[in-house]
Amino acid sequence: MKIFKSLVSIILVSLLVFSLAACGGNNDTNDNELTIGVSSAISTLDVNQEAGIINYYIAAIVSEGLIALGNDGAPHPGLALSWDSDDYTVWTFDLRPDAYFSDGTPVTIDDIIWSIERALDVTQSPGVNIHFGEQVIAVTRIDDTTLEITLAGPNPSFIWAVSNAGGLFVTSKAWGEEAGSIGSPADLILGSGPYKVTEFAPGSHVTLQAQDNWWGGTPEISNIRFDFITDEATRLLAFTQGSIDFALNIPIDQSNQWAGVDGAEVHFFADRSYYGLTIDVTVPPFDNVYVRQAVAHAVNSQGIVDAILGGHGTAATSITPPEQFSSVMPLEEARERLAATEHFSFNMEQAIGAFQQSGVEPFSTTIFYPDSFQDVGNASLIIAEALRELGIDATVTEIPLDQWLSEIGNGENGIAWMILFATSPEPSEMVRWLLSGGGPGTNPANFEDEVIANLITSVAAQSAVDGIDELLEAHSLAQEQVLYIPVWWGQAAIAWGERIDVIDFNSYTMLSQNWVQNFSFK
Repeated sequence: MKIFKSLVSIILVSLLVFSLAACGGNNDTNDNELTIGVSSAISTLDVNQEAGIINYYIAAIVSEGLIALGNDGAPHPGLALSWDSDDYTVWTFDLRPDAYFSDGTPVTIDDIIWSIERALDVTQSPGVNIHFGEQVIAVTRIDDTTLEITLAGPNPSFIWAVSNAGGLFVTSKAWGEEAGSIGSPADLILGSGPYKVTEFAPGSHVTLQAQDNWWGGTPEISNIRFDFITDEATRLLAFTQGSIDFALNIPIDQSNQWAGVDGAEVHFFADRSYYGLTIDVTVPPFDNVYVRQAVAHAVNSQGIVDAILGGHGTAATSITPPEQFSSVMPLEEARERLAATEHFSFNMEQAIGAFQQSGVEPFSTTIFYPDSFQDVGNASLIIAEALRELGIDATVTEIPLDQWLSEIGNGENGIAWMILFATSPEPSEMVRWLLSGGGPGTNPANFEDEVIANLITSVAAQSAVDGIDELLEAHSLAQEQVLYIPVWWGQAAIAWGERIDVIDFNSYTMLSQNWVQNFSFK
């Protein structure tokens, strides 16, 4: 498999021009269609099944939750006009009476309850169930427009679980029970948001159309097309030729090429992303803590940020990026407190010593990472070279994004990349996914630690401010055991062409209720 992709010969470029009609949008014939080029392909539109960030971006404007994430990072009314809880255990939601699915049928409380129950079922909803776990003990219909949700204990941050930036994507009960496979090319998805999906071709594209009966009004941009272009040379060429208007997550090391396109603009922003290695502690020899320590000491995070990202990123000292703590402390304080958590700094002498202390003979392994993440592939090569100095022969292997999502924590891969994008402003979001549970199959590292599990449970029962000390303690304990090896906190680069304007774009934008309103045609 290819490890990374780059621009190639003039002959290949001419061939790519010839093939653009098959992979790009068609802006010449539809002046009101926004075409977005993304480097990841998805296998389903159903976020309940596949919770990749592109799945979220599409679902954000198709399906609604009780709560909506705003472009400001705050909770806004979605299918619930208001919500309240006196004790953070019993939550009451007053429902919107004027919501309709894109097929014209009204959204009822029965549809919402059915969608919540589906989200609570880990078999039906492995992609979003982590937002709920086992905390919901009752979902009660008070009347046609009032819903009550009772939790096992207090959780001040529960509103994010029922948002469409969290774990709830409401669909029609009648439609869902009839659908053969929700999210498939045949069934698509049905929601009550500003857009509806009209076509889905896995590996190629998704098309969406503005719906006239959204309670927020008919969007000005009538059509959207997501083109999945996993080869970065092809995607850049499509942008150069005007076949795509906007590109998400362009490779940092190619940003100058994108900026050099006539009329193009490139924008960088901290996207609250985490890039690091997951170590499966059930896979020998990674069940040996000294092997894990050796690997951690061999990862030159700062060197990777400088060489691969050109400074557009920060060497991570912990799992959660500091921007995720913006609701509870200033950014600089968050950086300082995260730097104070237990972690292993780059030191090849200590890495060699730890490996010798492990008593493990030299061995071979594979570092897996998802396709379309060129920067991660390049970083993997640097890490693999350092590991060879320890006696670890690491092969770097790219796998499809959907395969990567399905194989995380499968008990077979000893080491693999973990790439997380926070979908809500809740400080504990990332560690709840990485550190919850109590044994194999309950978290990506397949670890079991009662102290960490209790800390995460305690954090969930407190406000973000009150739980911060225990949250950071959980970070330290996990990193002390080298369950995860933080590498960098990311910046994202986006690019747009001369046909459009983009305003007020930040890390919350593409997850917000109607992110399309941040785009306009010139």
